[in-house]
Amino acid sequence: MAARNTGPRQTVTGLGVSLRGLREKGSLPLWKVAHAAGMDSTLLSKIELGTRLPTRQQTAALAKFFRVPLTELESMRMAEKFLSDNGHNLKAAALAAARIRETAGEYFVKTKRGAASKQLKL
Repeated sequence: MAARNTGPRQTVTGLGVSLRGLREKGSLPLWKVAHAAGMDSTLLSKIELGTRLPTRQQTAALAKFFRVPLTELESMRMAEKFLSDNGHNLKAAALAAARIRETAGEYFVKTKRGAASKQLKL
């Protein structure tokens, strides 16, 4: 028997909370940040509330506007998209995260070995 998700689908997300925090820290109006990201203030409000996700391009524009690393915001967006697309299945998310860590570790090991062998040939 599969577990049912009884919680609300639209929840406050880490990305939205982070964006709102950045905006409020700078005492910036919603419209100004939205304009910089190429969206209207209604969409940015929904993103901050966690009911919508920005596109990759909008995320990049927000990162540039707030002068934060794109990887920081994009990783939040990707995680929230994964959860949204998979019915907030935390077990699937945990397995996906473990596979990402395994793959990333394999990548770094292969990269380091490749770099070491190139140095030996010099």
